[in-house]
Amino acid sequence: MDEKTQEIVRQSSLFKDISPLAFERVLETSLLRSVEEDGFYFMQTDPATHAYVLVEGRVRMIQITPTGQQITLRILTPGQTYGGIALINPGEGYPATAQAMENSSALAWDTTHLRKLAEMEPSIPLNAMQLMLAYITELQERQKALITDRVEQRIARILLKLAAQYGKKVEEGVLINFALTRQDIAEMSGTTLFTVSRTLKEWERQGMVKIGREKVCICEPHGLVSLADDLVQR
Repeated sequence: MDEKTQEIVRQSSLFKDISPLAFERVLETSLLRSVEEDGFYFMQTDPATHAYVLVEGRVRMIQITPTGQQITLRILTPGQTYGGIALINPGEGYPATAQAMENSSALAWDTTHLRKLAEMEPSIPLNAMQLMLAYITELQERQKALITDRVEQRIARILLKLAAQYGKKVEEGVLINFALTRQDIAEMSGTTLFTVSRTLKEWERQGMVKIGREKVCICEPHGLVSLADDLVQR
């Protein structure tokens, strides 16, 4: 395993701050799994047999509601952990689907090895609980936004969050540097494809964003911040 991959794993939310000896065991027990674009690492409700750290590519976490609606929960980049339920409560199954947005590779650890590692290194279960807490907090904030925020606020906040995480400075402004569809934005902001398309078209007319095929460039970040914080007079 090359040094770059080792460092990605070392800085991941699941294995950060563990001892050198435990980290050696982490590397020894890992399995490399590659998935082509649009393929799946696991499906919602599948038995939670492995936890993953993404080392290359991007992965979309998707949840299907009881009514059949698809929701994009988050988009993962190298260094991020998913499937951590395999350590905490594997019998519950995965709560979401992990789909590769592009050709991707991840290191995986099965439940048996994860639990042995957790016994060896107490930081691992603590890290896993903190990861789950972050997910719960994120879902609570999203639920609050659905109840209290206007749809334009939600869309603006999603774009700003993605720009902060994955933005690349270009001549026109800040490019969200991966393939991002209007459907992705709709699912992440809890609205419809029609509403997202109409909103982005209006923002493009105003010069705040520039829209390409699966690309979004934020030309006036301050304008979106004003929308996100509901500072724009209506």
